[in-house]
Amino acid sequence: MKRSTLIILAFLCSFPYFGFAQDSSPEVIKSKTYRFLGESWQYQKFSDRSKTFETEIESQNWNDTTIIRKSSKYDDNIVTDLGINLWNPSDQTPAVKPWGSWNVELKYLGQYKASKNFHLNTSIGVSWFNYKLEDRDLLAIRTPEGIAWEEFTDGIGTKSKISASYANLTFVPTLVSNNEKLSLGFGAYAGLRLGGRGKLVYDDADGKSFKEFEKVNMYAQNYRYGLRAEIGVGDVNLYVNYDLNNFFIEDKGPEVQAISFGISFR
Repeated sequence: MKRSTLIILAFLCSFPYFGFAQDSSPEVIKSKTYRFLGESWQYQKFSDRSKTFETEIESQNWNDTTIIRKSSKYDDNIVTDLGINLWNPSDQTPAVKPWGSWNVELKYLGQYKASKNFHLNTSIGVSWFNYKLEDRDLLAIRTPEGIAWEEFTDGIGTKSKISASYANLTFVPTLVSNNEKLSLGFGAYAGLRLGGRGKLVYDDADGKSFKEFEKVNMYAQNYRYGLRAEIGVGDVNLYVNYDLNNFFIEDKGPEVQAISFGISFR
């Protein structure tokens, strides 16, 4: 009996202690609210040195979420120019046959959309200039004095041409219509020569075909620079290039400028 009474008394004496322990929560000594990621975050520091961050996230209906995509101001593409080469003035050189005097350029095009109606087009690429002579028996020869044009007599000529290749950098500011179906651009370019040669294809008396090459630069300039115009209608893009410097090195060939025009494929 005495033992039971002692246990009960001990339990009753300890009851106020448990009630006091539950009410002794640490005191907030510092509190501050922050805005982060569109939400309010509350920082609290307590007397027992503990810290908390709390926020309330509103419930959202993800089925009704609208995703807004902002279009990039920069675009890029691989572009191929295919056109025809001519010389100006044409009376300073042997006549050139347009069909076969191909101008081909493969380039990487970067387009910066400064505004809806104004774009800046910059490209870097490699181009090949071919000039096919109208007189197929006329042979272009490199001499110490300069380029010479001689009549070929050892067979029947079927093709005669000279060619040169350049690495180019082009910059064309362009105006664009609201629906982007019409564009008009004017700019400039500069190039550094990579190679060049002359070529003659002929048939002998037995009808066998042969080729002769001048595997050296035919005195084409080591650099080129000029103006470029572009016009786009729908998916069709046309271009015109006009070199401002002579095609041939000074005193080594005729004083003529290269003109190229054609279509760009994107």
